[in-house]
Amino acid sequence: MRILKKTMVILCVALLATMLFACEGEGIQVIDGPGMQYCDADYRTEYANIFDFDNYEGQPYFAVAFLGYGDRMDFRNSYVAETFKNLDDEKIEKIEHMVYEGDEWYLIVPRYKNPVYITDLNTDDTYTIHNGEAFTVNCNLSDLHSNIEIYTEDGFGAYKFSPQMGGDGHLITNTDIHDITDYTGKE
Repeated sequence: MRILKKTMVILCVALLATMLFACEGEGIQVIDGPGMQYCDADYRTEYANIFDFDNYEGQPYFAVAFLGYGDRMDFRNSYVAETFKNLDDEKIEKIEHMVYEGDEWYLIVPRYKNPVYITDLNTDDTYTIHNGEAFTVNCNLSDLHSNIEIYTEDGFGAYKFSPQMGGDGHLITNTDIHDITDYTGKE
């Protein structure tokens, strides 16, 4: 009987140690109890899962690409098709394009499936992108001030930014934004 008890104790300790160390993988956290794990990719759209959000510095809520100035619809279409080439045509066609005053073009890829709100700062009109889907937008009459604000929130906070280019010719970023302008499709 003593041998059986010792064997059971040893097995329980070994099992507990295995469970403890098995949950230390990158991007995996125990969220509620034994066997329940958090996987960030499960909360993202197919568009966001194209990118390596798990390994970007910080915890960005948006991946953003500057697509250029002027009439860029043909370039926009080819850039979107190339970036999301692993998705079916229906998903690619579903990527909306919003037009505001200005001639700067951006691709915005929210990290999560949460709603994203685009507010025209000149009129306070707000448009909603449901389920965190990727979209493109042209905006900004001036290099000095953006005329839209993009906003999302989750249970941990609110995240907002205005797409804008800096004086150095690069996208202005912060901890909520990862610049994918030079994305090659092979992260």
